[in-house]
Amino acid sequence: MDTTQKACVRSDQKRGYKMPPVMIELEKVTKIYGQGEKRVVALADVSLKVKKGEIFGIIGLSGAGKSTLIRCINKLEEPQSGTIRLDGQEITKLKGKELRAARRKIGMIFQHFNLLSSRTVDRNIAFPLEIAGVNLKEREERVRSLMDLVGLADKTHAYPSELSGGQKQRVGIARALANNPEVLLCDEATSSLDPETTKSILRLLQDVNRRFGLTIVLITHQMEVIKEICDTVAVIDEGRIVEEGPVVELFAHPRSLAARRFMKGVLHTEIPRETRERAVLGSPQERWGQRVRISFIGEVAGKPIISSMIRQYNVDVNILYANLDFIKNTPFGSIIVEVTGDKDKIAAALAFLTAQGLKLEVL
Repeated sequence: MDTTQKACVRSDQKRGYKMPPVMIELEKVTKIYGQGEKRVVALADVSLKVKKGEIFGIIGLSGAGKSTLIRCINKLEEPQSGTIRLDGQEITKLKGKELRAARRKIGMIFQHFNLLSSRTVDRNIAFPLEIAGVNLKEREERVRSLMDLVGLADKTHAYPSELSGGQKQRVGIARALANNPEVLLCDEATSSLDPETTKSILRLLQDVNRRFGLTIVLITHQMEVIKEICDTVAVIDEGRIVEEGPVVELFAHPRSLAARRFMKGVLHTEIPRETRERAVLGSPQERWGQRVRISFIGEVAGKPIISSMIRQYNVDVNILYANLDFIKNTPFGSIIVEVTGDKDKIAAALAFLTAQGLKLEVL
């Protein structure tokens, strides 16, 4: 920890601020499949901390290691090295009864739902309760409550083959919640669904997170899913975590090549070629121009900063591109502009924007 970080910690302690407790912690986790020429390093020294009650997203391309990572959290996969802690308890070396007890704290939903085709909706949801030895009356009450929660009260006796993809995933969510877990693992839970159904499932997961304070770890290859509901995101590439932080920060300042690649498909910040090749207006002897990408995030998005800059510094602004979106409930966007006028005034105007908390990138 450097001097600045220590100072920040001391400042937080003086104000009585407490960091949220850590629910899941991975430290230098490595998972290798095969040997010799067939040896594949699925995870390499992966370290992560997931805070209690947050929705944590892990994004990566197919084969990046994200499914292996999430399966290591509940020990469906056994890592070769490293430690995994769940609510402070190291589960890496747990076996038998102790491992089963730890796993009861974890629910999991899957890309292809994994429902039992011979069981009706209510009996699919009841299945983990049967395994846990819950008596019939409690099972029936719990199942009714969960079916109401996921909006399937009218599908009690339906079979999986009679359900849509979205309804099947709702059954999967209800089943995962049956034993009142503290953690919900979502393995590509929406990638088999259409966009509208995806949104409804994500809203349900948000509702579950808010109602029960459930910690959710969600893996996906879709940045739209991360943008919609996650608080924190980790980017995994070739078995390594290449970037991690608040989702808002990742969108505002992506550092890794993998993160920027995902951003490109969501933000659409490329300038059209015709605009990019066009010269700045005006005579070079009389006017000077600067092309700039301005990124903004949070409440600053609603302030008339650009118009204030134009009036105060007597510069002209031509908007080439603009985009406004929301990351959860936080406004986020960027505009690409040409600023023309006196060279010194342009420099002062851009310094003014930076002072207002905007990020500038000269193009």
